[in-house]
Amino acid sequence: MTKYFENEIIELKRELIDEVKSEIVAFLNSEGGTIYVGVEDDGTVLGFHDDKIKDNLDLKLGNWIQEAFFPKPSGLINYLFNEDDVLEIHISKGMNKPYYLREKGPKPSGVYIRVGRSKRKANEDEILQMIMKSHKYSYEEDVSDEQELTFKSFSRTLEDNEMKLTARLMNSLGFKTKSGEYTNLAYLLSDQSEIVVKVAEYDSNLNFKIKKSFKGSLVTILKNVEEQADRLNDLRVVRDGSSFKRKETKSYPGASLREMVLNAICHADYFIRSNIKIEFFPDKARITSPGGIFNASMDDIMNGIQTYRNSRLVHVFDKLGMIENFGTGIPRTIESYSNYNVKPEFKATENFFIVTLPNLNYGNNSVIDPITDPITDPISNLGLEILKCLKIFPGLNTLQIVEKISHEDPLITRDKVKNELKRYLTNYVEHRGSNRNGGYYLKDRHSNEQDKVE
Repeated sequence: MTKYFENEIIELKRELIDEVKSEIVAFLNSEGGTIYVGVEDDGTVLGFHDDKIKDNLDLKLGNWIQEAFFPKPSGLINYLFNEDDVLEIHISKGMNKPYYLREKGPKPSGVYIRVGRSKRKANEDEILQMIMKSHKYSYEEDVSDEQELTFKSFSRTLEDNEMKLTARLMNSLGFKTKSGEYTNLAYLLSDQSEIVVKVAEYDSNLNFKIKKSFKGSLVTILKNVEEQADRLNDLRVVRDGSSFKRKETKSYPGASLREMVLNAICHADYFIRSNIKIEFFPDKARITSPGGIFNASMDDIMNGIQTYRNSRLVHVFDKLGMIENFGTGIPRTIESYSNYNVKPEFKATENFFIVTLPNLNYGNNSVIDPITDPITDPISNLGLEILKCLKIFPGLNTLQIVEKISHEDPLITRDKVKNELKRYLTNYVEHRGSNRNGGYYLKDRHSNEQDKVE
């Protein structure tokens, strides 16, 4: 006997009642799924053992498929009675959304979607999104509601790239329709754009440390947001405890932060009236942009498959030299974290795409040398030379140290070395043996021994 349980793509029903119609609609409008009829919510099998009952259910469901739904889901719904005499209804993801109950019409009372393990009514914005996607609507190619547009910021960026905003360039970029009206792409790059990108930094109590909003032409927004994000990408400088070399670690490695900011601005669904948000917490950065994954699955995106919601906008940024290797942002971001024990996270919902980047310099995420701990307190150049010397020649006294490192600075004296050892290097160096015959050694940084510098 099959085990039955509910999840995101499985629904259990005791009987084939009218409520099952809305479950079918929800699966059609989402990712598809299976409804088992003749099973209790807890998985207990009831089944239908009478052939007459089965015939009635078969006829009822067949009539539903022909009459209850619109558009007609031909070929998307298949059903059978399995070995447990349970009615299995298999629903495939529909391509002509929104599907709705014919008697209710294409409005919230008739349109359902699947959210997690349950269904709910779609709101008007979600219904409109489904209609636009089914009809391959392009926001950036649609006529802008605002036609009194200027392009001062965009023109300055063009001039920086030795170009001018001529009528011909406007047409080739897609700023105007064939009838001469400005498109939404033109609006997004105009001075009148109301698009807002918010950048915030929080302390450990989630109080604002920085709160900024950038508005206007997207070329200006991108520049300003990148500059602000770069300032918030802290640099941690340590001395490698093994080689005593300077070691730098950005909170967000490689191009990960820039790639995800660029990804958010290029792939946002600007039809959805919601702001792009870039938030910095002590342990992570989170980038949220309106619009789920466009014409692809998460697996597709992870494997480097490129889809473009705003292909003309991407072309403009590319022409201006503001992007490179676009479409590889997520794989490159994952690669940036390949040598660390924390990884970026990507989450897509119907209306939002959320990226979380761990802060490498936070707590246990901090980069530690695999052999010895890093030295994080200030060490002078003289101190660094002494440490290097004692690593190679342990047991030297102060005079011998001077002889070894004087080639780096002829002005180094025994008094300077003594002062450096006693005042600044007590955490790293210890004296062993008598004052007359002993010498200096690097401490075991992992031991709990007391300082022995004499």
